[in-house]
Amino acid sequence: MSQSKLSAVSTLYANYAAKLFGYIFEVVKNQSVAEQYLVAVFNDVPNEIDDFLKTGANALCRLQMMARKKLSEFFETLDNETDKQALQNLQPLANNKYVAMMSPLQQQVFYAIHYRGHTIAQVAAELSKSNEEVKKVLKQCFTIIRNGRDNERLHR
Repeated sequence: MSQSKLSAVSTLYANYAAKLFGYIFEVVKNQSVAEQYLVAVFNDVPNEIDDFLKTGANALCRLQMMARKKLSEFFETLDNETDKQALQNLQPLANNKYVAMMSPLQQQVFYAIHYRGHTIAQVAAELSKSNEEVKKVLKQCFTIIRNGRDNERLHR
C-alpha cells in the first residue's frame, strides 16, 4: 500500500473508528464481535480509498454503508432458525427512544433496512407487502426520527 493510501486510511481511522465502533456495537451488542467487524471494515477501506477521497464524499456515511454490508453477512451466517429468531428478538433498537415511538411494523421495516441491510424489495417480500407500502412505512420512520430530533432542539 502506498504511503498516501496508508496515511488516508490512518486519518479515517483516527476520525471515525470510535463512532463506527459505537454504531456496530449497537447492532451486535458484543464488544469483541464489534471490534472484529470494525477491523473487517477498515481492512476493506484501502480497496475503496478513492471513493473516500472524492470531493463531497461523506466518510462516515461511506463507512456505515460498508459496516452495514458486513453486518448483513453477520445476520446471514447465523447457524439455525433458533439463533436467527433469538437475534431478531434482541433488536438493538429497543433502547432507542426514536424507535420506541414507532409501531411494531415501522420498527420491523426500519430494523430490516437500516441494520440488516435488506432492500425494500426484500422487506416487501418478507412482509407480503408492496414496495410502495414498505417505502411509505420507511418514510414514516424517518418522519418520527426527524420530529423527535426537532422537538429535542426546541427544548434545549
